[in-house]
Amino acid sequence: MARTIAHVRAYTVKGQGADYHDQARGHWIDDHISTPMSVYPEYRESRQSFGINVLGTLVIEIEADDGTVGFAVTTAGEIGAFIVERHLARFLEGAKVTDTERIWDQMYRSTLFYGRRGVVLNTISGVDLALWDLLGQLRQEPVYALLGGTVRDELQFYATGARPDVAQQLGSSAARWRCTTARARARKGCSPTWPSSPRCGSGSDPTSG
Repeated sequence: MARTIAHVRAYTVKGQGADYHDQARGHWIDDHISTPMSVYPEYRESRQSFGINVLGTLVIEIEADDGTVGFAVTTAGEIGAFIVERHLARFLEGAKVTDTERIWDQMYRSTLFYGRRGVVLNTISGVDLALWDLLGQLRQEPVYALLGGTVRDELQFYATGARPDVAQQLGSSAARWRCTTARARARKGCSPTWPSSPRCGSGSDPTSG
């Protein structure tokens, strides 16, 4: 028997959730990192000063008719919660849990008049993740198995942060350093990395980012 979706719920949380910019004052991710707003001196000191953290985390729950719940988080906050409950829920409640492609297409097409990017796509992404989580729980399979199984035995990751040396100590094979600078304009195309990236030229330090 194919399970159907009974309920869709959305919540918001603040602080250390999916929105990694929503951290306490003094966290490195908020401190002196070059952004498009660095052209304005009053917004160079803190990323939160220009509101990068105002949305917060959106939590989405999709419940099947047998009580099984799929869960996901994304960065869309209260705006996303409104979109989920007032708009997108109609395409889920009563639908088969297995109708993942149909549901995604309906969510995307129905929001084109005000969406296509940003908060709306973040919200759709969160709903999609929760739906796949629900399907995986119902079938007792990890999502990668639902999507066709493993392709390779291992994946290479890199860490992003202000301390690539710490990433190296923790075992990361590479790190991307976020420019902790108040300069109004950084050199175009240069994203300092460890090991050094050819895009950054000879100025990169492979040991400190």
